[in-house]
Amino acid sequence: MLGAACVKQLPAAPTPEAVAPPGAVAAPPAATTGRLVVDVVDGPSAVHRVHMAAQPVAGADGRVRYRFSEAPELLCPASPCVADLAPGNLLLGFPVLGNNQLETELVHIDPGTTVYRRSLSRYEDNSGALRVVGIVSTSVGAAAAITGIVLLPIGLSDDSDGLATGGGITLAAGAALLGFGIWAIRRDSPTYRPGSANHFPLPAL
Repeated sequence: MLGAACVKQLPAAPTPEAVAPPGAVAAPPAATTGRLVVDVVDGPSAVHRVHMAAQPVAGADGRVRYRFSEAPELLCPASPCVADLAPGNLLLGFPVLGNNQLETELVHIDPGTTVYRRSLSRYEDNSGALRVVGIVSTSVGAAAAITGIVLLPIGLSDDSDGLATGGGITLAAGAALLGFGIWAIRRDSPTYRPGSANHFPLPAL
């Protein structure tokens, strides 16, 4: 949904400042692990760890293929939180404000203590009557424009002034309705503002 053409994408949220949440201490993590402090600028939020689950699918040729899907598990119920994890890449899942989707972000876990601060993405849908009018105008305008495109060449080739005139008027009216409909849909579209993140080391005391 967030990637749909009818959703207007806004500039990304400002990058969070490199400021650790209160209480974050750069204590040494357990051996062979890295310590990640997760903080959400927008307030306490659930943070998920996302695994890629493989599901076998039998093909028509008898061969088994695998379909991968996201399988989130709760890392912490509310940020800020601390997790000791094995070094390497990790998929974190964050909520999107305004809907029930989960957005994933790839984070690299380093030895030592690092802070990952996140501004959440935001989806807003305040569309109303103008959007409905735009959808109807686009449909009617497209149909009229196609009709005009068909009639105009026929009228010109047969020297039929009436058919050519009707085709030209229909084409012009359809193009105008189509243009207005596209404008109205974009004007009254839902908006999506991508989030942003800042991942930085926490200096030792």
